[in-house]
Amino acid sequence: MKVIIYILFCFCVLLFFNCKNDTTTESANSEVKVSSTAAALNQKVNENAYQIKKHSWEELDEWLPENILDYVKMNPSYKGEKDFNHVEANYHYKGSYDHYITIELANGNSEKELKVKKSIAQKIQMNFAEDTEDGYTKVYNRNGMDVFEMQSNYKNSATIEFIVNQRFYVRVRGTNLKAAEVWQILDQLDFNQIK
Repeated sequence: MKVIIYILFCFCVLLFFNCKNDTTTESANSEVKVSSTAAALNQKVNENAYQIKKHSWEELDEWLPENILDYVKMNPSYKGEKDFNHVEANYHYKGSYDHYITIELANGNSEKELKVKKSIAQKIQMNFAEDTEDGYTKVYNRNGMDVFEMQSNYKNSATIEFIVNQRFYVRVRGTNLKAAEVWQILDQLDFNQIK
């Protein structure tokens, strides 16, 4: 009788471990399917980015106007580096150096540009707002576009970042300006004109 009980016990233990291994295998297989699907989707996004027209930094610089409200574009604009085709243009308030903005505009279709774009996209996906003694940081939707905005009271500066048409990365830094004042300047630009 003890032998039969022992055999039944061993059989149950083997059956238990065999079922557990099948479940683990199915789980591992489903994880592989999910990760391969995500990798394929990521690959498609990257391939689409490479197919989009690549603008030279000169074209991006020419698109930015010489004057925006009372702000004048200073020359020269900063040229992009290798594999990071972007332009950085400085605008000063009526020739004064007290109030100015810097507009950085990147293509968004090289590997380096895609990494920068993904970093701002991750920042925006966090969807947070925080007030500090020095100012605030927040992510919100403005006119159908997700925006990262940071205001520092210490230096009275504002930083605004967003992605246009799921492609162009835009970062604007304002010195001695509030975020609302920077938006007044940005609202003069039609980013949909660059394709």
